[in-house]
Amino acid sequence: LAAVLSARLAAAATIVINAGDVYFDPPSVNASVGDILEFHFLPHNHSVVMGDLTSPCQPATSGGFYSGFLTALDGENAQVFQVTVNDTNPMVYYCSQNASNHNHCQDGMVGFVNQPDATIMAAYNASATNSSINISPDGGVFGGVLLANPSANSTSSNATSTTTSTTTAT
Repeated sequence: LAAVLSARLAAAATIVINAGDVYFDPPSVNASVGDILEFHFLPHNHSVVMGDLTSPCQPATSGGFYSGFLTALDGENAQVFQVTVNDTNPMVYYCSQNASNHNHCQDGMVGFVNQPDATIMAAYNASATNSSINISPDGGVFGGVLLANPSANSTSSNATSTTTSTTTAT
């Protein structure tokens, strides 16, 4: 049993996803059980929310994750948000920022994990563009952890959220 656990831990990967202007980069990733999705927040005010594939710009109906809002004035935010992958089911995530000149999810700030069908991604993006809502979950950060960003320049970033949680995405 120890050898199996050791092999699995050695195989786990950290997948870095950047939250930029109004995009996630890369927009789609493949992840295995135990892998870590690590979200880096670039300039502006962003969040990451696990969404519902059938209801664009809305949180997952169960489980999921939410980073809270993290602002970077320049460079990267001083914190990253990490989510451990619990299964290989397809998932979507989005930024729930509502700005005066645009709403990030509606402007295409969505991303996918383990989504094998490009037509589903295109349909979700089209529906998100036409969505009239962009929801941030209640209750603060959950489903992942906020950690110090080893690549952030502390003089150029501004963290706005410090709550952490140790649950993981489903």
